Amino acid sequence: MSNNKTQPGFTIVELLIVIVVIGILAAITIVSFNGVQDRARTAAGKSFAAQIKHRDFADAAGFWSFDECSGSTYPNTAGSATAQTGAAVGPMAYSTDTPSGTGCSLSLAGSSYLGLNIGLSNTYYSKSLWIKTSSGASAMNMISDLNGGSQNSAFYLDAQHPSAGHNGGWNAVSNSTQLNDNKWHFMFNEFKVNASGTSGTMTLSVDGATVSTNTNVPLMTSPTNVQGLGTFGAGSNFVGLVDEVMLVVK
Repeated sequence: MSNNKTQPGFTIVELLIVIVVIGILAAITIVSFNGVQDRARTAAGKSFAAQIKHRDFADAAGFWSFDECSGSTYPNTAGSATAQTGAAVGPMAYSTDTPSGTGCSLSLAGSSYLGLNIGLSNTYYSKSLWIKTSSGASAMNMISDLNGGSQNSAFYLDAQHPSAGHNGGWNAVSNSTQLNDNKWHFMFNEFKVNASGTSGTMTLSVDGATVSTNTNVPLMTSPTNVQGLGTFGAGSNFVGLVDEVMLVVK
């Protein structure tokens, strides 16, 4: 006598329910993982920004925190500041959205920029700031020469890709990552003359990681041209938030 029995299988409805549950759990896991990655990236940016500020603030030519949160003077509060902030052009507004969660940032509308009244140097300069943008503009300048021109310095997003250079070689350093993700990023561009005295090394860092280095960048032809926040020659202006802007010149 056989006692084999046919085992009932899953119905289509039960299988669909299982698939849906697995999909929901996978989505939750992915979102959680992305959140962890983003917090780690932001933490790395904050750590690097703190290091740069600790190292350079006392000797910085310019630092703008925008923590006044009101008014339209945007004071330069660097440790060795000798230059006053230049004229503000176009609509600007303060925002309480900041990388640290405290103080204020400055909102640039694409038709606005801020003159910084500080030139650069053939031997050393660095530019740093936090940015947050969702714009898909083809070119948006962060800290670049106020008057523009082919022999001047630019630190900008080239089709949302971070890039920097001078003397017309504005992509001397660049990175393929697009930064129009509406998240805060810490941007750092540094140039220092090589031992030969005829060229220099330029680096580009994003969120604390060096993403591009060029050891054979020519010296600037017009190093003393003043810089502008959010513009290059009153064009290709930045759209979004900026915070903790610092210029170091040696």
